[in-house]
Amino acid sequence: MYNYKIPAFVLAALLMVLTACRKDEAPLSAEVDPPPTFDTRTPLGVKQKEMFDKYGVLFEYKWNRFAYAPNVVANPARIEDVLPYMELMDELFFKAMDSVAGPGLTSVKETPVRILLIGNGLNYGGSEDFGESTAGQAGNIQPNRLTLGGLTPFGEVLRAVGPDADAEYFKAIYDTAPSSFPADAGLIGFIYHEYTHYLDSKHQIPTGFEKPSKVEYLRGSNQYRRVTYPEAISKGFYIPYGMQNEHEDFATYVQTIIWKSDAEMQSVYNTNDTTRAKYQLVSKYFADLRIPITALRNYLTKPSVKARLLALKRKYE
Repeated sequence: MYNYKIPAFVLAALLMVLTACRKDEAPLSAEVDPPPTFDTRTPLGVKQKEMFDKYGVLFEYKWNRFAYAPNVVANPARIEDVLPYMELMDELFFKAMDSVAGPGLTSVKETPVRILLIGNGLNYGGSEDFGESTAGQAGNIQPNRLTLGGLTPFGEVLRAVGPDADAEYFKAIYDTAPSSFPADAGLIGFIYHEYTHYLDSKHQIPTGFEKPSKVEYLRGSNQYRRVTYPEAISKGFYIPYGMQNEHEDFATYVQTIIWKSDAEMQSVYNTNDTTRAKYQLVSKYFADLRIPITALRNYLTKPSVKARLLALKRKYE
């Protein structure tokens, strides 16, 4: 899971609110009952209805403190960031899935019922800077829902103007996600990293994926921060962040495969028996779900997709 840093004053204020009325974490039903209603007088309501009618997905952006563990701190998404982020998701996820797997095949069958949107990220226990050992999955990832943060930094880069604004916008989408860790593969990497956790919760990781690197996991610690990329790759990982456990390992494999070209994968990442074996397992896993992962990468980097992403920026800047 990606971790976003939240300013201390926001954390303090929200922690007071959250701890004032502690409830057990509320699991969300696999069905949306009662059926949702949308304010179709607004562009946001129209988009929410469109996504629900087409994909059966309910996008929620109002902060619900009962949806998570009682010690979770987060900042709600700004209303002005929600619609452009949904349009970004439509382009980079739903249309991409329809393109590579066939309309409605995976974008409906392999998509959670609810997608919860927040401003930055989730912090557990009121900590400003946390690792997987404290954040865990703790209700964030479930077989019927997905939480996506980072709307606030996305809104800032979306609306930025100036001579470098377009370049920074594409960098944020394709290369380095703003205000996130790990930032690898940009917002595309973030979306598919978190989506991979959803697939993991629903289908589990590929059988045997953890075995080649079993003795190298640095569980329950942040020691991975001291590992260089070449060292991680030599031990069978694509990104040091993946050394925390097999679930993060799997997610970082996915975000790297949809980021790097075949030539880069061969020359930089798949340079030993361990990474090559795990790469094959990930590729087969997605092929079995009828989501060809390299075709997905190729779609996401098409000039026509980039043109529509630029049009999205022009719409809101």
